[in-house]
Amino acid sequence: MRNRQFMKLAACLVGMASLMLQGCSEMKSTDCDKLCGSWTSVEGKPDVLVFKEGEAYKVTVFSRSGRTRRLKPQTYLLVQENGNLFINTGYRIDVSYNEATDILSFSPNGDYVRVPEHNR
Repeated sequence: MRNRQFMKLAACLVGMASLMLQGCSEMKSTDCDKLCGSWTSVEGKPDVLVFKEGEAYKVTVFSRSGRTRRLKPQTYLLVQENGNLFINTGYRIDVSYNEATDILSFSPNGDYVRVPEHNR
């Protein structure tokens, strides 16, 4: 009885491993051209601009700082690694894009919606 349970467990593990490997081989990269544009936070966080400079994609965050609340833009390189997007601001901020809803998400800063062309 124990041997049969062990064989069933082994078969399940082999099946799960093959599914995971198949998922890794079909991992697709994000088309960063679709991310380009101005984005505004749905939660009141700083606005961002995603743009292409040469072969690199960059994200500019328009935050306000100090007592004068002076606008202080900061630009970061958008990195794509193993199908995952992130920016490094001193710590990693993951970036994801939902093409169906056209929503850009920054973890932990929340969701951003695209600013329409006529509002720029």
